[in-house]
Amino acid sequence: MSPQVRGYRLSLPLHKVLGALLAAAALSAPAQSIPGLPSLGARTTAPAASQPTAVEWAARLEAARSEHRALLDLPADSEPLLAERQLASARKLVLLSARVDALTARATGVKAPESVVAPPPRLKEPPPYDVLEIDSLRDYLEVLTTQQSALRLALKSMDANVEAAVQSRAQADANMRLLRDQPARASKEGAAAQQRAQLSLATLAAQVAELEAIQGDEARERARQQLEALAGPVNALRAEIERARTRQRFDEADLATVLKDLEAERKKLSAEGAKLAERVARREAQSAPDDPWHQRIVEHTSQLTLMLGQLEDLLRGQEALWRARRQATVTTLDARQLQAASVRATKALEDLQDQRKRLSEEGRLLRAELRTQQALVAGLVADDPSRAGEQQVLNALLARSDMQDRLRDGIDRTAVLIERVRIDLGLTNRPDSVEEALSRGGARLATWAENAWNYELFSATETTRIDGRVITVDHGVTVGKSIGVVVMLVLGYWASGRLSAVLISLIGRRVPMSAQLARVLRRWVNSILLLVLLLLVLKMARIPLTAFAFLGGALAIGVGFGAQNVIKNLISGVIILFERKIRVGDIVSIGGMSGTVINVDLRATTVRGFDGIDAIVPNSTLLETQVSNWSGGNPNIRRAIAVGIEYGSDVRKAAQLVADCARAHASVLADPAPEVLFDNFGSDDLQLRLLFWVALGGARGGPTVDSDLRYAIHDALQAAGIVIAFPQRDVHLDMAGPLRVELSGGSTQPAATGHPVG
Repeated sequence: MSPQVRGYRLSLPLHKVLGALLAAAALSAPAQSIPGLPSLGARTTAPAASQPTAVEWAARLEAARSEHRALLDLPADSEPLLAERQLASARKLVLLSARVDALTARATGVKAPESVVAPPPRLKEPPPYDVLEIDSLRDYLEVLTTQQSALRLALKSMDANVEAAVQSRAQADANMRLLRDQPARASKEGAAAQQRAQLSLATLAAQVAELEAIQGDEARERARQQLEALAGPVNALRAEIERARTRQRFDEADLATVLKDLEAERKKLSAEGAKLAERVARREAQSAPDDPWHQRIVEHTSQLTLMLGQLEDLLRGQEALWRARRQATVTTLDARQLQAASVRATKALEDLQDQRKRLSEEGRLLRAELRTQQALVAGLVADDPSRAGEQQVLNALLARSDMQDRLRDGIDRTAVLIERVRIDLGLTNRPDSVEEALSRGGARLATWAENAWNYELFSATETTRIDGRVITVDHGVTVGKSIGVVVMLVLGYWASGRLSAVLISLIGRRVPMSAQLARVLRRWVNSILLLVLLLLVLKMARIPLTAFAFLGGALAIGVGFGAQNVIKNLISGVIILFERKIRVGDIVSIGGMSGTVINVDLRATTVRGFDGIDAIVPNSTLLETQVSNWSGGNPNIRRAIAVGIEYGSDVRKAAQLVADCARAHASVLADPAPEVLFDNFGSDDLQLRLLFWVALGGARGGPTVDSDLRYAIHDALQAAGIVIAFPQRDVHLDMAGPLRVELSGGSTQPAATGHPVG
């Protein structure tokens, strides 16, 4: 068998909506194509491939026969899986024989009987047309429409069979690849023989699936062709009947012919009833008093007589309908008479429908009783004395079943006649009461809702090439499927959130982690679960991923112009999480802002500034720009306060007082100890600089500690009689810290360097 080739084709009723988007995709990348997705907008034709000829199929059949004979010649239980391989080989042989016979018949020009559609009859010109001839056209139209309905139902079953065969072929191919890839177990002869037998069985299964797929696809193609061939005659017949309906005639001669036929049929029923009565009487006379089957046979025969009476009633009703039909052709009915006739016709149809339902229930019970009686008779031996009596009961049941079929046919014929009378008279099917109007409205709404639920938004066609033949499997995406997918996704989203929380909770009990890291991991696990959920939901709803292949063009544009940034940030987020250079809780400076990292998501990182404002920073920015992580290695930070005193003041004493103020503050670290530097001789003051260390994120922030020390320094110098000089702006560069603008009077303002202030 040739290897399997897959492709996908899409047919979209929504092509007008997506046309502009897909056209833009084609213009943006004319030389690119998505694998497995042909161009949209037209039904694509697969590249031509040579299919096996009839001679090649005949050769395959002979080879299959030889293989099957070889399998049958093997002793029982001589090889593993021998019985299974023999069954698969027999199935392959049957399919190949059917394939060769079909090719032979096709080569000789023999067509299947069902492939030939007889041309519809034509009415004799000129009008008016005989009503009986129009009825014959209607009968023929009913036959054709019934064939159409049967073909549509058969096509649904064939689609399912072909899809199952294609899936079986794919599964068999996967099994063969798995068995071939397994290492040979020559050391164990039994295991090696088992492996060879499994591979042989998988090969046979793949070949059988291929033949079933080809056979099913050919049968489906013939049904499609026949359905297409029926469309023309059906449309022509409908047009012909509608054209002739208003120009029909029904004279006394036609009525006499119809009534004569009905009278003859009724006489046959009367004669049949008389024979039944005679049979019952003869049975009564000949039966023994202890005959256990007499009562049962009489009961079934009585039911036959009752149904014969119902058939006669139907024939009398048909006679009345034909007379009314004749009267309507010679008399013009006013609106009131038409409405009264419509009410009577509706009531008659409802009565017939009730009889049909009751007959169906009785038929279901009768078929169950018939199966029981057939099993009873089959279980009796030929010389059993009770076999003859049970066979008579079975014959009575069979006769009753046949009579039910006749009665059902009579009911249907009467209903058809009523509908035709309504159409000929132009009767409107208006409701007779409010309840009937509401009932019809509810039924109409239910039909609309069902049609909307089953409305196909788009369909994806999966193509499989087997032996040069392209086999297609259509997957429709309806409104109902889409709503079901949404509901399952919502429930799955809730379940995945709960499951991810439970998983992270279990991991947190064994691996210590911070709350921020646990929150990040939970989001990643939840995202993975949602992806798996999406695939499972689409699989359960039988929506293939190829159904969304039409988004390929739009996705290509997005990747080219915008999605690349999203992907870049996603990858950056993964790198940040694994490198852990920046973690939740770190104090960082990025660009012109500083704050605490409170969250690291898939796309961006959230930094909360010391002013309480959150900044959303793309993850790629953290990798591409310089970032200061103040809590990355050392949690302590050095701060500086400049103090200017008048010339002539005791500088050493002032330095000692400033240092004492720093040592006395609880938030100033003792190690490294605070120190005071004689910074410079200013134009108007002697400049001192206090350097001290505080813990980052301590009880009191850096600016608060600075303020406390300034208060203390001011009070200490004032108490010692040392005057703080008038401030003069100077710019000093602290080599151990960021650039600062200092006020010589002792105040300090941070420059725009991104230095954290907390």
